[in-house]
Amino acid sequence: MGYSGFGFRVSLFGLTVDRRRETGIGVLRRCPQASIVILFLSHLFFQLPFAGAQERIRIAPSSPGLAAWPMHLAAKEGIFAREGLSPEIIVMRTNTGIAALVTGSVDFTTAGGSAMRAAVNGAPLKMVLNINKKADLWIVAQKNIQRVEDLRGKMIGVGGNWGTQFYQVLEALKPSGVDKDVQLVSTGDVANGYLSLQQGSMPAVALTPPYSILAKRQGYRDLIRTGEIISVSPTTGLVTTKEKLDRESQKVRGAIRAVMRAVQFAKARKTDMVQFISRQYNMEREVSDAVYDALMDTLNPTLWLTDQEIQIELNRIAEQSKMKIAVKPTDVADFSFVRQIAQEAGR
Repeated sequence: MGYSGFGFRVSLFGLTVDRRRETGIGVLRRCPQASIVILFLSHLFFQLPFAGAQERIRIAPSSPGLAAWPMHLAAKEGIFAREGLSPEIIVMRTNTGIAALVTGSVDFTTAGGSAMRAAVNGAPLKMVLNINKKADLWIVAQKNIQRVEDLRGKMIGVGGNWGTQFYQVLEALKPSGVDKDVQLVSTGDVANGYLSLQQGSMPAVALTPPYSILAKRQGYRDLIRTGEIISVSPTTGLVTTKEKLDRESQKVRGAIRAVMRAVQFAKARKTDMVQFISRQYNMEREVSDAVYDALMDTLNPTLWLTDQEIQIELNRIAEQSKMKIAVKPTDVADFSFVRQIAQEAGR
């Protein structure tokens, strides 16, 4: 089942929608029998200009939040279409998205951190663009939890299944000494985490925008912002296979250029970007403005990482996995297209 617009496609498999009027956000729930969850808010069912023969491109964000906002924006504003690409945005669990990328079912995943871990373990993947090199995850707790230390012995809901967000939560809790005294439980994704916080079934959850902003505005306790504790953490980006880089370089280059143009659009036209956030997530202007500021705060201004920054992440993976890593930064990332496009644009 799917919806086709002009130059844009959204797939729907095993999807039910639970709209919460009090939050202004549609919380999408996964059907138990579905192995892949396709989530896109109803406001994203739009038609784009630039109809015509275009090459399909499938991108798999790992979260229904705004971590992959440049991809959604590039689709909405017809930026992919101007590159001759017809995007299909498919939200999948992190591990499922990486597996789909390896098997060729999708062209990109945005789960940069988890994909880098997979690459360390032998998956033929490379990050080709980095959106966030600063962690955008907040640990938000019930209103009766006053301090980080109060999480001792309690459950924390985290999106995904022992991917990057799990390790970020543990790393952020380490300075307070409670990292070994909490139980991390998968909520599937941040939307379900937000819902579990509202329902009171989780003492605390790890959230990304817009859910982190909404939770704080509703009075839930903002305990930790991981970006203030963790130095470099390339959580979100464009990751593709080495084969696609070699055989479909123009397609990869076009996708990178579209995302870079979407980022420039957002930076140069704050009012339009705030309206985009407000419209797609049905939020009040004040909330959307705060979400915009949060997105810009974690945005990587260059959209690429130095070898030294990549090595920091590789060292972190080695420490967390208790294994010796032989791969080099060039084995897991290739930002040559980003640099070339930036140079062509005169930046």
